[in-house]
Amino acid sequence: MTLIESVIDGVTDIKAHKGRTLLQMVGVVLGVASVVTVMALVDSGRRKSLEFMSQIGGLRKVLIFNEPSEALVRTALEMSNVGLTFDDAQALRALPMITHVDPISHHRALVTYGDYQKERLLDGVTYDYSFIYKFHPAEGRFISSDDLAGAARVCVLGDTAAREIFGSDDPVGRVLYIDGVGMTVVGVMQRKEYYFDSGNYNALEWMNIKVFVPITSIYRRFTGDHDRKVTFINAIVDKSQNNSKATTAIKAMLKVRHQGITDFRVMDRASRLAEQEQRGREFDIVFLSAGIISLIVGGVVIMNILLASFQERVREVGVRKALGANGLHIMAQFLVESVLVTLLGGGLGILLGFGFTQAVSALIDQPAIITSDMALKGFLTAVSVGIFFGFYPALKASRLNPVEALRYE
Repeated sequence: MTLIESVIDGVTDIKAHKGRTLLQMVGVVLGVASVVTVMALVDSGRRKSLEFMSQIGGLRKVLIFNEPSEALVRTALEMSNVGLTFDDAQALRALPMITHVDPISHHRALVTYGDYQKERLLDGVTYDYSFIYKFHPAEGRFISSDDLAGAARVCVLGDTAAREIFGSDDPVGRVLYIDGVGMTVVGVMQRKEYYFDSGNYNALEWMNIKVFVPITSIYRRFTGDHDRKVTFINAIVDKSQNNSKATTAIKAMLKVRHQGITDFRVMDRASRLAEQEQRGREFDIVFLSAGIISLIVGGVVIMNILLASFQERVREVGVRKALGANGLHIMAQFLVESVLVTLLGGGLGILLGFGFTQAVSALIDQPAIITSDMALKGFLTAVSVGIFFGFYPALKASRLNPVEALRYE
């Protein structure tokens, strides 16, 4: 018996026992549908995270935060440290793997223009901020190196901030007052938008409400040059593969500058994404397990039905062996039937998976698609189940003694 004859025989048997075939396929269909749906949702979540991170610096971004000691009793040295400073940020520029550094200093101040009067949070930044956050002016310009050198009385507004303060007027060139200090608006930033779902919440609206001033102006005009603290520092690594090395180098430099005291925390985006994926993987395993269990149940059903089919066809198998068919031919006959059933179930499972994916996607407001790679994995899983659970009935049939089979009632 050739492989083609085995396939024809398997198709014939499937057609002759439609109800039995349907029972064999149910578990496979549901299992494959569950597996590809979970893969699609996991892939969608990862892509959305990467897209969002790319909007605010990407995976090459390293963040350095202040983290004072929580000990109830601190040493005099610990108490004397003021945390991260502008000079720390400048020192980090010397590290070979660091391409951009932007220290940020927050300061709350009263912003006044005409009838508008409101306390707002200022962001004292450098010219690198625009590059790091991929945030560029729609009108005018951003903070320049000359602004930093001269602690210029200039500011740049986010799109929402510009509309709140100036309404429909063009802000560029106008002077507003920050804690009584006149600051000329030199630019308005492009509007930043990112939506994780189809709702109205803009995950990047916090960028649109910002008021930017040169960080040196924060020190000279508002807090005093003696206090050059920063809220946090952004740094960009030359390539994401160097994130770990850069993080180690940053920690080493800052620890030396802070006299051996670790009053800061360094976090790189690549590690953070890996941690998020690790936490999410626990939930993924739960859902994937449900699909795999369904596949196993389907496989057990296939094996049991093939064993029942074998009992019905003992004399047929005996006749074929008596006419010259060897064990491999008989094994191929039963395995082909098992694989055909699981392939058919896998195909239907992928179609059902598309439906599941669209339903769950609509329910959680997160777009997701099943790629060709996911469909291929679904097919391979189905084939693996067919081979694994069809092997025992096929092996049992291949070892049947033809003399005993011909006597079988």
